[in-house]
Amino acid sequence: MPPLRVIEIAFCVGCNYQPRAAALAATLREAYPEAVVALTPTGGGKFEVIVDGTLVFSKEALGRHALPGEVISLIQQRTED
Repeated sequence: MPPLRVIEIAFCVGCNYQPRAAALAATLREAYPEAVVALTPTGGGKFEVIVDGTLVFSKEALGRHALPGEVISLIQQRTED
């Protein structure tokens, strides 16, 4: 699989998820320095992580926020496939 190019974090502004998104972005930038990590403000309670156009984490689908290290684990699983 080619290196990651874009990791997008879509987060609900009205829910005050920006600090959580910024912290995750910093972690992802450290883990994947070759990738562009973008924060996308949205609404509706969303907190999603999209890697190269593929949804890898959705708070809406799981009914919870990601656990520590979960997003990186999901990205690693995706890149190993």
